[in-house]
Amino acid sequence: MEILHDKFKKEYPDIKISYSEFCKNRPFWIIKPTVTDRDSCLCKTHANLQFMADKLAQHKMIPTRKIEDLAISLCCSPWECAECAVKELATSTFDPGAQTSWYVWKAKAEEREKKRKDGSQEKFTVHLTVKEKAEGTLQSLLEDFSAGVKDKLGKHVYNIRHQYAAIRGLKETLREDELVLHVDLAENFQCKYSSEVQAVHFGDSHHQVSLHTGVAYTCREVKSICSISPSYRHDPSAIWAHLTPVLIYLIEKYPEATTLHVVSDGPTTQYRSKKNFFLLTNVPYQMGWKRVTWNVLEAGHGKGPADGIGAAVKRRADDIIARGRDIPNARVLFDELKQKSTSTELFYVEPNTIEEMDVHVPAGLQSIRGTMKIHQIISHDPSQMSWRVLSCFCSAPNTCNCFTLETVRFQPWDDSTPSTSALPEGTSIDGGLQAILDLHDGRIGQWCAVVYDGDVYPGIIQDVDLYSGAEVKTMTSIGRNLFFWPLRDDTWYQPMDIIGLIPEPVPVTKRHKEIKMAVWNKICEVWP
Repeated sequence: MEILHDKFKKEYPDIKISYSEFCKNRPFWIIKPTVTDRDSCLCKTHANLQFMADKLAQHKMIPTRKIEDLAISLCCSPWECAECAVKELATSTFDPGAQTSWYVWKAKAEEREKKRKDGSQEKFTVHLTVKEKAEGTLQSLLEDFSAGVKDKLGKHVYNIRHQYAAIRGLKETLREDELVLHVDLAENFQCKYSSEVQAVHFGDSHHQVSLHTGVAYTCREVKSICSISPSYRHDPSAIWAHLTPVLIYLIEKYPEATTLHVVSDGPTTQYRSKKNFFLLTNVPYQMGWKRVTWNVLEAGHGKGPADGIGAAVKRRADDIIARGRDIPNARVLFDELKQKSTSTELFYVEPNTIEEMDVHVPAGLQSIRGTMKIHQIISHDPSQMSWRVLSCFCSAPNTCNCFTLETVRFQPWDDSTPSTSALPEGTSIDGGLQAILDLHDGRIGQWCAVVYDGDVYPGIIQDVDLYSGAEVKTMTSIGRNLFFWPLRDDTWYQPMDIIGLIPEPVPVTKRHKEIKMAVWNKICEVWP
């Protein structure tokens, strides 16, 4: 408003009006920004590179701040290209040694303490994402930005556009026997009373409700759905407890549909995980579905129509509370919403149904190497699936071989015997060395062993990335199985260079540490 007031005075110098009077005459359609207008769903890859681009543009080193335009100018496709490999970012002249600073979103592990019932202190680790200031020269900033645009953003943008185009094409060409279900877990709804005492408002007396929302598409109509549960669990067992009544309802409402296409975002603790893959290849077949695909949108870009269903349900609930009705728990919320006329089909999920789903998940379920790269799962038979790095429906209803289709077999449904076809993730190889079949944010803060130039080094995982692997703060060797902390920056390692998780090295002097001998001997066997 201050800037607008200054512009008004320059354009109309004959009109004398104070700033306060100017604000009073603000038209009603010009609204003030509020804290709810802030963007809380940014993509980490885009945000970090945008910070760099803004700083480079501030120094007038690059022609535009639009990072996607810069990615297109450097990369013609997400795959290797001889011409793109030699392309460089167009820049103007600058002082390469000049110091500058920029912001970066970074994951970090933080140790905290909590008090036990016996009075002792218990340490635990929390995984945070923080916005920190990074410093360096303009030359180093430009090099990091160029590498990020070519190595990360090019493929990232391609995956975003490809997944959206593939799903859009699928919806536009749906056959009679196909159904698309776009699902998402909404942010928990906090129950409220229409009026409450102060102790309730400021205490922990409010319950939360889990909402699993979705939109079902057929060739004739669109149907919105929402399942409600008092359980706070959002893991694969909870997801399939939410999906079970939904899929039964859909196959009864649309009996001609035999092929189910599920669309979702891709958090590794929920939809893109080995437990979800196992349940996907078994649960739908028990209801009568003949073929299933699960299509994962690119990380950080999974927003869709299911999010709108969650917002609509919450608005309706808040409206009920504002009109004098209490909603203290999930059951009351479900009953109140059922009484109102709504086009959204509602389902109630009891917590014990989630526990019943846990029984069917084998304890030693095998992981799939490269899970973070998976964007499509295809299943034709129980306990069997094929996967690829991008979705493709070019040969529907048949399955094409685009994007290097790979097949995985799980152990049969209800068989709790651990699988031996692959080493389960986290399984101890010998006295503490654990295999890592996939990298995710849960690994941050853990110790691992990496190999560099043929030598093994212990280190702490600082960050993980879908394309770059893991950033590890490693120790330096001063002899066989003897290490100390160096004064140098952390380094990114590819997944194949990370041998596995290890216990924290034990001190042998005030400065030096060693890996436990049982673990070290096993490392020498794995990486001689």
